[in-house]
Amino acid sequence: MNENSVITRTRRIKFCQASSDATKPLPIITHIAFGSGGVNLSGEPIAPSEAQTALNTEIARYPVDSVTYPEETTARYAVTIPKDDLAGEVINEAALVDSEGDVAAIKTMYSKQKDAGVSFTFEFDDEF
Repeated sequence: MNENSVITRTRRIKFCQASSDATKPLPIITHIAFGSGGVNLSGEPIAPSEAQTALNTEIARYPVDSVTYPEETTARYAVTIPKDDLAGEVINEAALVDSEGDVAAIKTMYSKQKDAGVSFTFEFDDEF
């Protein structure tokens, strides 16, 4: 991950517990959330904090469509926002969300405006 992505403290705690306690399995990633609060006034991505438990301004979340493994230590989650969803919305932050509803990782990026009638496919790499 780079300076614009972070694994949250919540997820790191869950990793720690799952690796030492069989009664606390690690929840799988089930959704990607999208938001519009990931840039500063100049339009530059702001670094997310591991202490965050949510996006700055969540506008939608979608179930993961697929997971691939481009490297042995990378899980690539993909989501497609349908043509008719989020038309005109600006997206500049995303989060991996686990099956318990907790944010596992956050990524900020330059703003992308979602056009009407166009699907938007987004991939989020979770690197270990």
